[in-house]
Amino acid sequence: MRFKSIFVAFAFAVSLAFVAGCGGQKTPPDMPKLQPTTIVITQDGAPCEGASVQLVKPDDLNYKWLAGGVTDAQGRCEILTHGKYKGAPEGEFAVIVYKTIKGESETRKNVPEPTDPKEAMEWNEKVAAEETATDEIDQKYKKADTTDLRITVKSGKNEETFEVGPKVSIAVEAFR
Repeated sequence: MRFKSIFVAFAFAVSLAFVAGCGGQKTPPDMPKLQPTTIVITQDGAPCEGASVQLVKPDDLNYKWLAGGVTDAQGRCEILTHGKYKGAPEGEFAVIVYKTIKGESETRKNVPEPTDPKEAMEWNEKVAAEETATDEIDQKYKKADTTDLRITVKSGKNEETFEVGPKVSIAVEAFR
């Protein structure tokens, strides 16, 4: 009986390993081969954490293989295509970089949201009016037609470092 229990446990473990090994994400059939790509963003010579990075085809803004990510504490961004496939397709890309910080309203910080529906609606309107957002990277890097950052993704490992200048604080319309 003990042998049978061990055999069943072993068979179960093997089947789990097989399913886990075969369950990896399948890429879409028409997706180009992706190349490992890392972008490092520095700001005023130091790593820029929390910056959004996107690779955009400057001559084809409808290019369907969207690639990008967010920088870590070292300013490194491992590029993912469609947010889940490691790497970027080969080709020439404009590099878009932005870092928008949303400010919290004083009302949200200091006044609990009311439970009365009418009061809650007024509270939400006040919070929305108070919220702010600022860009911390020069806005020229935020659009494909104004950024001067470029990368050519080639077969094999790709890594580029880009400097985005000093930190700025430019008010933008808050996200609502």
